[in-house]
Amino acid sequence: MAPLRPDPPLATAVVHGATGYVGGHLVRALLADGTVVLAVGRSASRLEALRESAGSDGSRLVTVVADVSTDEGARQVAQRLDEHGVVQAAFAAIGGWWEGPHLVDLDTPTWSALLTSHLTAHFLAARATVPRLDPEGSAYVAFNGIATLQPEAGSGPVSVTGAGQSMLLDVLRAEDGRSDVRYHELCVVNPVVDVGQAVHATEAVVEITDVVAAAVTLARSGDSRTHRQELGRL
Repeated sequence: MAPLRPDPPLATAVVHGATGYVGGHLVRALLADGTVVLAVGRSASRLEALRESAGSDGSRLVTVVADVSTDEGARQVAQRLDEHGVVQAAFAAIGGWWEGPHLVDLDTPTWSALLTSHLTAHFLAARATVPRLDPEGSAYVAFNGIATLQPEAGSGPVSVTGAGQSMLLDVLRAEDGRSDVRYHELCVVNPVVDVGQAVHATEAVVEITDVVAAAVTLARSGDSRTHRQELGRL
């Protein structure tokens, strides 16, 4: 994979949700760009598979096996980051799409599970990572989707947690007194597809390379005034 940009790469980055579709592509792109990546995921085998898929670039991958939706997992991430040192970028590719009953028909266990996976995990990832961001220049980039921009019938929990995720970033930004630490929300409006699939799509889509490039650009040189960047079209 070719480097993303001619600019100097990020020295070190942490990726939460590294074994997911977006997270995995992001990790491989960062590794190819020369970045040391701390990849956080729940499955040791999937993290090792990610290392192997990166080829020789995998030598720069540091695996962090932890469930960041739990206090213990967040403590493990914080400890690993303390051992490694400050990072220049953090990416939160946590959660995903969900469809099911309308909110008034939704059972409490499903609601609670979605709150944990789509919002509490973002809170714990931020709590473990934000204090370890380089105060001399770094960025926290969180992925979000269309459900945070408009109510999506049948995906109510994703809309509610997406809105909460946006406010979480706003509060983190308001509480952080370090002027050179930036917070960005990358809102991917349309479904994400593999490279070359957009031309065959019957609906609006975004190719994965565009998602990765947008996230890395925000982390490298994003304007601190860019709180939310939308990718795709409604």
